[in-house]
Amino acid sequence: MAPLRTLAALTLAATSVSAFAPASPAVSRPTTAVASAVFDDAVKDWAEEYPEFAKWGWGPSVQAEIWNGRHAMFGWVVMCACAYHQGHSDFPDADKMLDLKQWGTLATISDGLEKGKDTISNERAIILIANVHAFFVGIAATVAPPSIL
Repeated sequence: MAPLRTLAALTLAATSVSAFAPASPAVSRPTTAVASAVFDDAVKDWAEEYPEFAKWGWGPSVQAEIWNGRHAMFGWVVMCACAYHQGHSDFPDADKMLDLKQWGTLATISDGLEKGKDTISNERAIILIANVHAFFVGIAATVAPPSIL
């Protein structure tokens, strides 16, 4: 029964993509030349205002848009993986709260209203560390981009 539900959900998801298509082709959109000119102006303005950063390749660029898209897609993959593993109870001691003496302030969470310090669960800590790893991969790619790009 579960494979049938999965197949039905994937079919519905694939067919719902047309809901986001424009209603008519008469919708006015900027041409590629106009969009390219705006982007080129933004790159030029950035280089004039922040020459040191522009020298290193930071700021608006085609590479920045590529990395932004990759990080967004990675976020979706992580969310789907977390949902899968939560559903299959793959996180060890998921509801156990972390020990403040062992983990320190990294494990604290506060709503700002209470004076006491609560800690995050083991499940949240695992997801946090996975995202920290992904963040550092992005930082490394920013500082020392691969030569294939």
